[in-house]
Amino acid sequence: MLTLKTGIINKHVGNSIEQEGYEMRLIKERELEEVVALQGLVYSKLPNKQVLYIDSYDEMMTDMKLGAKIIGVFNQSQELIAYRYVGFPGYDNKNLGNDIKLPQKELNKVAHLETTVVHPDYRGNGLQSLTLQEMIPVIQELGYKHLLCTVSPQNYFSLLNIMKNGLKIKALKKKYASESGTDGLWRFILHRNLEPVSMLNPRELFKTAISDIEKQERLIREGFIGYWLFKESKELSYVRFEGV
Repeated sequence: MLTLKTGIINKHVGNSIEQEGYEMRLIKERELEEVVALQGLVYSKLPNKQVLYIDSYDEMMTDMKLGAKIIGVFNQSQELIAYRYVGFPGYDNKNLGNDIKLPQKELNKVAHLETTVVHPDYRGNGLQSLTLQEMIPVIQELGYKHLLCTVSPQNYFSLLNIMKNGLKIKALKKKYASESGTDGLWRFILHRNLEPVSMLNPRELFKTAISDIEKQERLIREGFIGYWLFKESKELSYVRFEGV
């Protein structure tokens, strides 16, 4: 199995922290049950269940057979402690490129950053960012150039990690509506073009609280992009560029 990265991480053990080695590599289909088990453990401990959309074993297995990739992080005992799941939706209706009005010809170049999960004992090691940084070359080698993902407005830390890695807010919508009648969950839709693009000059800038959904919806309709998240104030900056 190809090892993408190794190193030392911190593990929370009671009130103390211990260091141990880790290995990062692509998950095999036969290891998918470990992925689902870790997802279930993390979900069960979330105080706000709306921040994480649960992927089923069958959904992920179908996706893997269609080319999806999952990077796993294993501790020195070879236990799965984190993973990042990336899918390639093609021209399927669920392609987030539709939500940000990507041209039709670009939809087949979209990679979805799906679920990222970290075991509670290993939080604080930057594993969300590390797995994304290791996944990007894999995505590029496969010929994809658009990264897209959804993040809950209530999931501050995931939003911070994603935006630190160059993804910008292009839409804010309700997603994952269920057949039982629920109208979905609020999600930011973020995008990064992996190919070089020409720089634009900023024309207007506004700051807003993450929780102010109505204001952000209006700014996005008016052509603004969620550009940066301020760590201390937890405010988002929205920028409109010249020519937009």
